[in-house]
Amino acid sequence: MRLRLSIFLLFILNLCVSSRAAHLVGGEMTYKCLGNNYYEITLIIYRDCFSTGAPFDPAAAISVYTQNGVLYTNSLVPFMNNIQQLPNVAPNNCTALPKTVCTEKGSYKDTLYLPPTPGGYVISHQRCCRNNTVSNINNTSSQWGSTFSTTIPSMDTACNSNPKFVNDPPVVLCLNVNVKLDLSATEPDGDSIYYELCNVFNGGSNINGNVAPNPAAPPPYTPVAFIGGFTSSNPIPGNPAFSINHNTGQLTGTPTQVGQYVFAVCAREYNNGKLISTTSRDFQFNVSPDCQSTTSRIRLSNGKIVTNPSPQVSGKSAITICSGGTMSIANASTNASDYYWDFGDPNSLTDTSRIATPTYTYPDTGTYVVMLVVEPYTICADTAYAKVSIYDLVQTNYTYSGDLCFASHSVNFTNLSNYSPNAKFFWDFGGNTNLGLTDTSEHPGNVVWDQIGAHYVQLTVDDFGCSGTYGDTLYIYPNPVANEVVDKVETCVPYTVQLFDSSYVYGHAQHFWDFGDGYLSNDLNPIHTYTTPGTYTITHSIRSLVGCLDTSWSIRQNYITVFPIPSSGLAIEPREQSIYNPVFNIRNLSQNHLKTLTFLPNDAVVENLTEMSYIASDTGTFPIIHVSFNQFGCTDTLFDSIVIRSPFNLFMPNAFTPDGDGINDLYSYTVTGVTKSLIEIYNRWGEIVFKSDDPYEKWNGKLHNYGPMLDAGVYSYVINVDVKKGAYTYTKVGVINLVR
Repeated sequence: MRLRLSIFLLFILNLCVSSRAAHLVGGEMTYKCLGNNYYEITLIIYRDCFSTGAPFDPAAAISVYTQNGVLYTNSLVPFMNNIQQLPNVAPNNCTALPKTVCTEKGSYKDTLYLPPTPGGYVISHQRCCRNNTVSNINNTSSQWGSTFSTTIPSMDTACNSNPKFVNDPPVVLCLNVNVKLDLSATEPDGDSIYYELCNVFNGGSNINGNVAPNPAAPPPYTPVAFIGGFTSSNPIPGNPAFSINHNTGQLTGTPTQVGQYVFAVCAREYNNGKLISTTSRDFQFNVSPDCQSTTSRIRLSNGKIVTNPSPQVSGKSAITICSGGTMSIANASTNASDYYWDFGDPNSLTDTSRIATPTYTYPDTGTYVVMLVVEPYTICADTAYAKVSIYDLVQTNYTYSGDLCFASHSVNFTNLSNYSPNAKFFWDFGGNTNLGLTDTSEHPGNVVWDQIGAHYVQLTVDDFGCSGTYGDTLYIYPNPVANEVVDKVETCVPYTVQLFDSSYVYGHAQHFWDFGDGYLSNDLNPIHTYTTPGTYTITHSIRSLVGCLDTSWSIRQNYITVFPIPSSGLAIEPREQSIYNPVFNIRNLSQNHLKTLTFLPNDAVVENLTEMSYIASDTGTFPIIHVSFNQFGCTDTLFDSIVIRSPFNLFMPNAFTPDGDGINDLYSYTVTGVTKSLIEIYNRWGEIVFKSDDPYEKWNGKLHNYGPMLDAGVYSYVINVDVKKGAYTYTKVGVINLVR
C-alpha cells in the first residue's frame, strides 16, 4: 500500500495549545459481577502523553445514581499506577506511523455493594477537558469534558456483567488509507451485542474550575454538540464514510481530512431482545498525513517522480529524457532499504542494479521500460514502472545580422540549432516588432522593433518532445542627435559661458565645440570666456562611439553678443597730504564712455566729473570710486584712495605715582604722525624693566607689568618712532620719576 504525502499539511497533533489546555483523549466504564451483589467497577482513562493538563488524577470520583437521579453512593477510587502507552498500530506491517502522537492508558478499580433495585443503577465519572484542537466539536475554550458511564439492569438478580472491549483503540489513522478496525467486545453472560456509533457526552468544565466533579452530576447527561455537518454517526470525514458493522463491531472507512475527531462506539447488550446494559467507549482519533508506506518511486533525470501500481505502462505515460544515452536515476522510494532495478535494455543481460541510485547508459536512443522493485521477495515488496524515451539534447543557438540603428534598422536571424524536419520553433523577440511579439518561423527575417533599447531574443526548439532554449540580447541603438543647453545672450566683455551637453546618444561620444572666436574644446560640458567684443556662433557636433557610428551637428547662429566696456581713469594729485593742508586735485581720465559717476569720501557723488578740488576733513585713508558707462550699458569701475596723515607729535611725561589711589597710577605717552614706536625703560643699573611697541600699552610700575612692584626712584627711557611710513626714525631719551 502506498501513500503520497501531502506537502502543504504540517499538522502537529496533540500539542498543548495554552496553559489551560487539557488533553483528555477518552475513556470507558465497565463492571463485572462478583456475586452476592458485589460488582467490580473499572474506569479506563485515555490521555495525551505530551499533555501538561488533564493528568491521571490520584483518585477518581465514581458516583452511583438510582434511575430517578438520587445519589446512592460516591467513592474516591485510587489510581492503580498502571500507566500503559498504547502502541501505534499501522494499517499493515509495511507502514510506518508518525512519532508525534502518543496516548496513555490508566485505570481505576473499585468493588461496590449494589443490591438489586427497581430501575437499576447509573455509574458515572466526569472529567474535563478535551483537546482544544479537536476538529469536529467547538472546543476552543475548553468547555467540553467527558462523562463515562454505564448501567446495571433493574433488579439485577442474574449477576450481570456488561460487555468489555477486546482491543485498545488505535492512536493514529492514516490519511486516505482504508480503515478496518476491530472494535468488538466480549460478553461473559452469553448475551448478544449490537454495535453502533453513538453520542459523546459532556461532563466537567474549565469555566468554573470544576474539571473533576465530585460527585459526578446525576443523569441524564448532555451530548456534545458536533459542528460543520458532523454527527455522532458521521464523526470523521471519509470516502467511503465511516460505519460500524452492527454485528461484528468492525469499523470501516477511509479518512479524507487531517484532524482530531471525537467519537463514541457503543456495545449494547441484549437478552431475549431486551436492552440490559451499554458499554460506551469515548475516544479521539488522530488522522495524520505523515504515515509512510513502503513505496517504490522512481525519480527520473528530468525531475519527474514515477509511481506505477502495475507493469501496464501505456504510451501516454512515457517519459521523455533529453540528455542522451546516459540516464541518472534517483530513488524516491519510502521506507525501503533493498532495491532491484531493471533498465529494460533488450540488448543487454547486465542492465540491472541493486544500488539505491544507479546510473545507466543506453547504447542508443529509443524507448525503454524501467522497473524498480523495493523490498523484493518480501510481503512489503512494491514495484514501479516508467516508460522512458531517450533522445539527444537539443542544442539551440542562433546568430543575427543587419543594421541596428533605429532609424533604418532591420535584423535577420539564422537558426543554428540541431533539429529534425519535424521540429517546431518559437521565437520571443522581447518587444513588439513588425512580426509581433513572437514568431514560429525557422529563420525570421527583416525584424523591425518599434522601440529602441535592449531586447532579449529567445529561441526555443521542440523536437521529439525535447526542447532547447537559447537567448541573447541585442540592442537597437538610437541615432545620435547633438544638442546642448545654452542661453542666447547680449552682454559685456569679458563673458564666461557654461555649456551643457544634452545630446541624445547611446553610450560614449566624442564632442567638438567651436565657440566662434577661434577657440575649440572637446570637453563634455565646456566653460569658455569671450574677451573680445563681437557676435559669435556656437557649433556643437558629436560622433557616436557605440552603436550607430554617426555624426550630428548643432549650430547656434549668432548666439553670443559681447559688447566693449569703457575705461575708467582718475588723476589724483597729490595722493597723500597732511591734515594741515588736506587739499587734493582730481581729474577725469576715462575713455570710451557715455557718462561717469565719482563717489567721494564725504558721500558726495559727482556726475561727469572733469576736474575738481577735494578738501578732506580728517586723517586716514579714504576710498574714491569712479564708474564709467558706455552706450551698451557696460561699465568699468575704478577703486582709488587718498591719504591724510597726522603731524608728528610726541609727549613724554616725567613722573607717575603707582600707589593705587586711582590718580596718575599708570605711565603712558602720547604720539601722533608715526607708523611705529618702541619704548624701553631702564633702571639705574641699565636693566630693562618695561618694553613695548604698542603706544597704547601703559606701565604700572611693576617689572614688565606682571612682576614685583619696583622701588621709587628715577628711571631712564629710550623711545624710537618711524615717521611717514619709515621716511625717517626719531629717537628721544629722557627720565621718569616713579613716586610713592
